[in-house]
Amino acid sequence: MNIKKIIKTVIDKTKGDFAKKSIISITLKLLGLFLSYLFTVLISRIFGAEITGRFSLAFTILNIFAIIFALGIPDAIVKLSSDSNYKESFNFKKISFRLILMSSILGAIILYGLAHPLTLFYKDSSLYDYFVIASMTICPLIILRYNYESLRGRNKIVKFAILANIVPYFIAILSIFLIQSLSSNLYGIISMEVYFIGTILACLLSFLMAKEPNQPKKEFLSLKRTLHYALPMLATSSFIFIMGWTDTLMLGYFNSTKDVGIYNVVIKIARIAIIMLTSINLVLAPRISELYSNSETEKLKGLIKGVNKIIFISTIPVVFVILVANKFILGLFGPEFIAGSTALVIIIISQCFNVMTGSVSQVLNMTGYHRNLRNFTIISAGLNLILNFILIPIYGIIGAAIATGVSSVLLNLMAVIFVKKRLGIITYFNPFSF
Repeated sequence: MNIKKIIKTVIDKTKGDFAKKSIISITLKLLGLFLSYLFTVLISRIFGAEITGRFSLAFTILNIFAIIFALGIPDAIVKLSSDSNYKESFNFKKISFRLILMSSILGAIILYGLAHPLTLFYKDSSLYDYFVIASMTICPLIILRYNYESLRGRNKIVKFAILANIVPYFIAILSIFLIQSLSSNLYGIISMEVYFIGTILACLLSFLMAKEPNQPKKEFLSLKRTLHYALPMLATSSFIFIMGWTDTLMLGYFNSTKDVGIYNVVIKIARIAIIMLTSINLVLAPRISELYSNSETEKLKGLIKGVNKIIFISTIPVVFVILVANKFILGLFGPEFIAGSTALVIIIISQCFNVMTGSVSQVLNMTGYHRNLRNFTIISAGLNLILNFILIPIYGIIGAAIATGVSSVLLNLMAVIFVKKRLGIITYFNPFSF
């Protein structure tokens, strides 16, 4: 296994540009991950598992609304901004921004109206204030995502990573320390308030960072054609998110907010295993779109093959550490969280399969097969919902972990088989192929 040779091959095939941006993306992703974990540690250490659970529920509801009322436009912007057939001929931002602004306002109003019913549903009166603040966060969060995804489509990876991964949590952490220095009486709702502050300031900054130089006048991309790309991606991203967070929502209903808090920390730790995959995907998506639109199929295959090797090799040591030291890692968040050790092992194993299947979702999204990915996601999300409904009342957080793991493996398996048959591209990595 010659890792240096693998890395050199990938760099040669992409003329160094992809490798350089990947390294930058990974570095900034790691910094953002550190900040998000520090934020979670602060909440769990200061307030305990119950408040962490309330924040997790509100955060989940917020993101579901943000995905639905973004209409898939932020995801479509990546494709449109990187596809030479569109970016050179059309102005697609003016109409899409107006649409996303109106939609986000509608989403905020609806969530505000649902704050009380949701509080009754989860049988926790303290959640009302969390849901109200979440409704106030929807507009800035959607606009922030729209702006930073447009940067990703233009290959402005540093600016993208700063806005997406660093600024919101950095400001939230500073706000916690500031509030803590001014008052010794801290209330759990502060966790949601500081996240709102971080999102607002990041949104304002995103307008400055995403501003484009004056360009020659282009034909406006019609609303119909914009939604032609956006809506299938909306369905995909919605069901992927719902599949990933159904367990949290159903745990909140069947179990206590304390269990939700523990499980949320488990999920966060498990996602460390796919940091290399997600970081490289940020750079890989527009590159796939570019190569595919230019019919450079062999170059695309070589790029994906080399990247998958690097992702797998760099991920295995991380997985091993988490599996061996899972109780110690969970204990960093507080002794209450060690109860999630078995669930963490289950999800980590499923994440290994996710890593082995590589960037298959990006390939489908960026080559025009986003509708097929949507269909696979709907099937997996349906299975996830059924398994959660059956397993959580019996096994609690372990049942939630099993449901998430099984549905995630199914999604990636269907996508890998489809890409190989339809495009002739092998996205999975065989560890015995060396």
